[in-house]
Amino acid sequence: MAQYWRHGCSPRILFVLLIVQWIANLFVSHSFVWLLRKLTPDQMIVLTGATGGLGSQVLKYLLTLVPPSDITVSLHNPAGLDPSVASTGITVRKGDYAVPTSLDAAFAGADKLLLVSYPSVAHELRVKHHVNAIEAAKRAGVKHVYYTSLAFGYGTKPESCAAVMQAHLDTEAYLRKSGLKYTIIREGLYNESYPLYFGFFDPAKDTDVYVPGDGPIAWASRTDLGEGTARLLALPPSDTRFDNTTLLLSGPASNLLTLAQLSSLISTILGREITLHIISRDEYVKKHLDESGKIARLTEDYLGKWATTFEAMGRGETGIVDPTLQELLGRPLKTMEESLREALNASRDKHLDLYATAQY
Repeated sequence: MAQYWRHGCSPRILFVLLIVQWIANLFVSHSFVWLLRKLTPDQMIVLTGATGGLGSQVLKYLLTLVPPSDITVSLHNPAGLDPSVASTGITVRKGDYAVPTSLDAAFAGADKLLLVSYPSVAHELRVKHHVNAIEAAKRAGVKHVYYTSLAFGYGTKPESCAAVMQAHLDTEAYLRKSGLKYTIIREGLYNESYPLYFGFFDPAKDTDVYVPGDGPIAWASRTDLGEGTARLLALPPSDTRFDNTTLLLSGPASNLLTLAQLSSLISTILGREITLHIISRDEYVKKHLDESGKIARLTEDYLGKWATTFEAMGRGETGIVDPTLQELLGRPLKTMEESLREALNASRDKHLDLYATAQY
């Protein structure tokens, strides 16, 4: 303040300047962050599926947005949580979708619940587990349930011809009628899950890819989706923009790619021609059933159901671009090319692990 005194500032002006400087220092200090947290009511956020591909990313980013003491994870196997994550100060509880009483204890005291969809293609089992979680949330007095759905259905419409989407649609309908405040998040199709849609592509050996249809997909990276979901969870209760809504978190227009375009991109990255073949649904089932030895658990039932995703793609269900994810993140989204280069460079000599890339 000496420079102001030398320039003839009056004591009154000098006092005002001192106050302004003190306030400025307060805003950049740890004390202000502590004070802000004290003035903002704590919200307990319970995460399910926090060791999975999406859930682990949500937890990673949520830890940068709220205090660890506000986070509880509900896991069917708490021992599976990375010790470095468990040591951050979050609360870890045992909760199993198949055991409703365990969910009562896991969700106790929660203000918000992230219900990560159960990873299965078994429709009835999946819906039953989701209903168990929703009913437990009601009993526990949870104020707001966030559900991770999937980006089929023309954006946010309650319809789809994809078999994998049917359990999501049933869960969405049940949640809307539950009386709970909800946010249904239709998570974009992962960049990282491209092998599922690209004929179970094995970069270590495949040169020909066989699928029963094609259509545009607004691909989004799992890391971006995890961060976007975390930012939704961290919003204060006063921000009601997403209350009782269904929203789509998609990739940007630059990530809107068909499988044919994906084939060209992969060919460029690998430096060898990858040829896409469009075949009938029956041929698709037979071909991949004959090759089921290279990928465990590819059954006729699974392949028949999975073939319906290509019909949905062809109808345009997965080709909707929505700005919400980029708006939540406030930065450009990861490109499909960037994700492909990372995945293909890491797996040139490795065979496909179907379940490491799965998204249901």
